[in-house]
Amino acid sequence: MTRDAFLISWKSDGSYSKPTTMPQPTESSLPPVDVLIVGGGPIGLLTGLQLARFGCKPLVIEKEDKASAPVYGRATTLWPRSLELYDQLDVLDPLLQKGVTTQTGFNFRDGKAAPGGLVFGYGMNKHGDTSHNYSLHLRQRLTERAFESVLNSYGFPVLHQHFIESWTDSEDPADIYPVKCRVRDLVNNLSYTVKCKYVVGADGGKSFVRKTAGIAFVGERTTSKWIRMDALIKTDMPSPRTLNSVQSDSHGLVLFCPIDEGKTRIGYVFSEALREKYGEENITVEVAKDEAKKALHPFSLEFESVDWFTLYGIGQCMAETFVKDRVILVGDACHTHSSGSAQGLNTGTLDSVNLAWKLALVCKGLGSPEVLIQSYNEERKAGVQQVIDNDAIISTLISGKLPPRFQGRTESPRDLLTEWFDNAKVQAFTLGLGVSYSTVTPSVLNRPFHGPPLATIHPGERGPDAVLSRMGTNELTRLHRVLSNTGKFHIVVFTGYPAFNQARLTSFRAETQALAKLLPNENEIFQYTTVIAGSGISAVESLLQEPWGMTWFDHSGAAHTAYGVDRGAGAVVVLRPDGWVGAIVGLDEKAALCRYFSAFLLA
Repeated sequence: MTRDAFLISWKSDGSYSKPTTMPQPTESSLPPVDVLIVGGGPIGLLTGLQLARFGCKPLVIEKEDKASAPVYGRATTLWPRSLELYDQLDVLDPLLQKGVTTQTGFNFRDGKAAPGGLVFGYGMNKHGDTSHNYSLHLRQRLTERAFESVLNSYGFPVLHQHFIESWTDSEDPADIYPVKCRVRDLVNNLSYTVKCKYVVGADGGKSFVRKTAGIAFVGERTTSKWIRMDALIKTDMPSPRTLNSVQSDSHGLVLFCPIDEGKTRIGYVFSEALREKYGEENITVEVAKDEAKKALHPFSLEFESVDWFTLYGIGQCMAETFVKDRVILVGDACHTHSSGSAQGLNTGTLDSVNLAWKLALVCKGLGSPEVLIQSYNEERKAGVQQVIDNDAIISTLISGKLPPRFQGRTESPRDLLTEWFDNAKVQAFTLGLGVSYSTVTPSVLNRPFHGPPLATIHPGERGPDAVLSRMGTNELTRLHRVLSNTGKFHIVVFTGYPAFNQARLTSFRAETQALAKLLPNENEIFQYTTVIAGSGISAVESLLQEPWGMTWFDHSGAAHTAYGVDRGAGAVVVLRPDGWVGAIVGLDEKAALCRYFSAFLLA
């Protein structure tokens, strides 16, 4: 949609109606929005569609003409935690229709299967507490198209070929939309004003928003360079449509990844020997193809077509802060690293999903910006720092060198890479399933236990999935599917065995009544779900009282076990909208929920 159509389709009250005509506009400004998102890549679009889903007004602008951009290059791999998060936002299915899923793969040395390589992406079905025990591979532009379609369906079109020129922040506390932005339509060369509450920079590693906000980008670039290419190929490599790698003496760890349309992403190290042989300026598509054939030796490789190839440098950088006044950075705008373990889009996804619900609560006047917006900065900076530290090790080993961590070791870099990726904690973190905010302070969003622990899961950790059964039909469903992300907290009442816990359940009802008095707008903030250990013919008869919200039976005990809740005592688990555990309280713990929510919500 053009700016002209956008101007006449957004009513003065902020609502959206489908345009019927497209006259030349005379306005010098657009109606105000809650959040102006600069950058129409996957993370900008994901942030926008979440804000729209959560009841806010976003506007995404994109400098390039992505509406007609070709499909090639950039991010291709999504790990299990990203897939869980997309599923809970109802945006995963379009990606599954386009991409390629893999659960396993092979690492090859000298033409034979061997340990090592991308071991963290193999045997994905061993991760038992997620149903998304696979990786999904498709090119970034297809992900962007899917996300943009969802954003359009909410009535918020992306303005392509639009650029933010500047912004100013009003000091008037009464100004509802204190940020005044100047945006230029690059097609018509028109400049106009957009007022908003926050500016989100999702405009990549060379972020104009970050630079203009005066946020330092700290890190270093190495001398290492890699080649990546997307091609339609023929090969005699075994199982070529799985996530494979080849450990080459001359080309480092070679990536061999299936992508959409039957094509393959191939990547290898641009070694010192290749630099001396060709020079960087002489790397043509023919050179890239010839060296790819050598990298895959002894397997044959025949190219039918090449969509894209690139030679790029390796480095790790992170913004000094992700939040400055009313400017917030997400994705590559606040961190860049290699593609060695496919963390770019996945890490950006964690940024976006962490931020969006917090920003929505603030924009709707329900949440404290001092707590919620700053918690985004604190939680995500800690997680990204670990990504940066890990990537410095991974990219150095892939390039055939020893990072400081392994100095003095006598094994080859490829053997040390195998050791690194074989570490269970590294695997879990890389796949996103082990990303935790439990060590981040302050911890008002991740309330620590007071007294004896009530579950084996801890606040700040990802809430695991588990199979539940539906009342009556006994159909099986998943807890994550029940707890979809609508920007609200989920208060999950694990009742344990109701016969053992009647007094505790009755006590908890008094607590929910107190919470309702504290938060009269509770329907905008959280929703209840009851999970009963065992099975039965009626929720009320099983509990001997009314349930909280929708009721599901934990027929096998899997859900109570996944969270480590004693079925003889029960517990209440508060899950943040993004799916991380916020608090765990006892059924008879007095005023715990009121204390938790009052720490970051506005009365």
